[in-house]
This record gives sequence, C-alpha cells and structure tokens, in this order.
Amino acid sequence: MQAALNQSEAGSTPARWQSWVLFVGLTAIFAVSALWRPSDDGTILCLFRALTGYPCPGCGMTRAFSAIAHGELWRAVRYNPFSPLLFLAGVAVWASAAATLLHWHGARAALSRLRPSGLLANVLLLMVMLWWITRLAIGI
Repeated sequence: MQAALNQSEAGSTPARWQSWVLFVGLTAIFAVSALWRPSDDGTILCLFRALTGYPCPGCGMTRAFSAIAHGELWRAVRYNPFSPLLFLAGVAVWASAAATLLHWHGARAALSRLRPSGLLANVLLLMVMLWWITRLAIGI
C-alpha cells in the first residue's frame, strides 16, 4: 500500500513542477506587463526581428500584453491582433497552475474544459501563420 502511495506521489511530482514553472513564469510576465509601459519609439525586443529585420509571428506581443494590462485593448490589437486571445489563454493556464498547486481539483477540472480541441488549436495556428505571411507581404 505504501509503495502505491509513493508511486502516486512520484507521478504527481512532474505535474506539480510544471505547475510551479508555469505559475512563476506567467506571474512574472503579468507583473512586467502591469509595471512596464513601453514606448512606441521603435525599440526592438524581438531577437528574431533584431537578427533578420523581419517580424516574427509574435512580434508586438510584449507591448500588447502591457497595453492589455493597462486597459488599452485596441492598442494591444494594433500591436498584435492575437494578443487578447493569448492573454486570456495565459490567464487560464496561470489559474489552472494555481489550482493545481493549491489542490483545488474542482477549479482545475473546470479550467481544463476551456482547453481548445486539437482542431481549434490547428486552426488558430494556421490563422497566426497566415497573419504572419500577410504582415511580411504588406510590410507591417
């Protein structure tokens, strides 16, 4: 019986570790978004863009998250049209990680129902890639 209990605890350790990483990482991202107010002076934080001169699919996301954290939704959409969706997904993942760490199984189960299907995830990925190609083609 004790061996089964230890195996069960050991099996949950990677999930708890992952939850800690997600919780701490997303907390840091949200804190920086709330505290930092980027200017539109052309400062480039994207390593891909700095190296290639071309925007990556997520270019503008840092400034967009900061705009969302400051209540400027339309400004965020101008930086990256997928930012509100990704911000909400990040909040859901953060809440799920917190629920896991706090052993709030009901909340975690409810949040897991928000997870998109494989088809929806693929459609969203396709939309991001089409946006990126369009952005490259028209030079925004």
